[in-house]
Amino acid sequence: MLVVYIASHLSYLQDPWSSPERFWARLVEMYVRTEDFGLVAGWSGSTMIGYAFGSVRSDARRIWDTVAQALPDVSVPSGIAPVYIFREFAVHPDHQGRGHGRTLHNTLLGTRGERLAHLLVRTHNERARRAYSSWGWRAIVQVRPFDVGPLTDAMVRELPIS
Repeated sequence: MLVVYIASHLSYLQDPWSSPERFWARLVEMYVRTEDFGLVAGWSGSTMIGYAFGSVRSDARRIWDTVAQALPDVSVPSGIAPVYIFREFAVHPDHQGRGHGRTLHNTLLGTRGERLAHLLVRTHNERARRAYSSWGWRAIVQVRPFDVGPLTDAMVRELPIS
């Protein structure tokens, strides 16, 4: 998994937030311990070519409030409704442009019962932003989720995937 992460994040590795050590620490110390953590991986023989993972956020009122302001066409629940957080996603550069990303994305999100998925993508990562937009994601606000993290676009997508 680290091989895919490093290869797909080469231009970001100098950023402390994006170092392989910080990625691995986030994965094992934060993400896998969250409610309903899920991970899918793509393989070519015995070589991992990509992955996607996420988990549920039950306390998602702030996300729903932002959706209500940014996307008035989206029906927002009046009560508490969980949101699926699409946390990390990568495809090894040697395997990009062949539909593997969409397959990983759809496989992970296709099993979800929540009404909404949420992700963060670097504001300057045009390729990823275009891919997410083509897969039905919509930007709602710019945020910097951690003090040392990059500026990101928060994007949401209604579920289920059809």
